[in-house]
Amino acid sequence: MARIQQFSTGITIITQGDTDVVAYLVKSGWLQVQRKQANGRMKEIRLGPGEIVGELGMAGLVGKRTATVTTLIDCELEIIDRGALIRLVNGPGNRLVPLLSALFSRLQNSLIENPARNRKNQFAVIEGMTVDARKALCNEKREIDHLPWFFGSHTSPQSVIELFEDAHQADVMLADHRVYIRKQHVCIEPSESGGLQIRLLQHGDYCLVDSERIGYGSKPNIAPLDPGHHELCFGHSDTPFQFSVEVPGP
Repeated sequence: MARIQQFSTGITIITQGDTDVVAYLVKSGWLQVQRKQANGRMKEIRLGPGEIVGELGMAGLVGKRTATVTTLIDCELEIIDRGALIRLVNGPGNRLVPLLSALFSRLQNSLIENPARNRKNQFAVIEGMTVDARKALCNEKREIDHLPWFFGSHTSPQSVIELFEDAHQADVMLADHRVYIRKQHVCIEPSESGGLQIRLLQHGDYCLVDSERIGYGSKPNIAPLDPGHHELCFGHSDTPFQFSVEVPGP
């Protein structure tokens, strides 16, 4: 069996140019992948729960590591070497599913381009107010640069068909709480008045906007986001996620 290991923040698990041959499947946390290109520029991406890194070296498709990978926050990673891969392939099919799902997710991110993500707009800025909320944002503020902007859980696809049927994952993935949070739970979107609004996607789920519950009983699923500071609280009522949302003025 592949082994699972905990890594604290700021640990380099792969260095560009090295020759080690293991892959890492992200169980929880976030990784930063940095690749120095031939022109000297640095290309950076982030990988989160359900994604994999180092698969080319593990499979022997490259002689040296092509990027440096560092933990952005505390991470739980499944370490997969060639022996573990052979045992997975030769064992029950369901044991290979997490690895294949991670590879499918990488393929999806490479093949499916969302033009909205290339915009330079800044509609708002969000920041986590609780430990789990900050963890979901890599302990950083995030610019909302496209709409709609989705909060929800992340479950790795179980097949190629499922992968391409659901091409749009949540912008903020709350992987550790998929029991409490629906796949798409809350979104920030344009309102008919020309500003922004928050929409609760499943009526009856727990959601507070500026301490007022929405989508409960006869209350509507929508709350306006006027310019200024707002607080968004949702998930499990005992241990909710809490985010602050700053909407710039006109």
